[in-house]
Amino acid sequence: MKMTPGVVAIVALGVVAMILLGLGLGFDVAALIIFALAVGAGLLAIAAARMASRGSVSPGECPRCGGLVSPHSPHCKHCLAPL
Repeated sequence: MKMTPGVVAIVALGVVAMILLGLGLGFDVAALIIFALAVGAGLLAIAAARMASRGSVSPGECPRCGGLVSPHSPHCKHCLAPL
């Protein structure tokens, strides 16, 4: 499933809406901080969508017991076998 373009579009529309709202109501220090945090959260959402589309966040399977494990784990959490 390719969701990265949809996430990018939603983040871009949100940024444009925040800029237009800020220009209409005026930016103050608190608004700029909230804007920066929202842009950061949007960038994290885009990064997560890209990782999900590459399949790099899917769990692996233990060759010994068949349990689901993190692909970055050094051992299985179920049977403690080294991976």
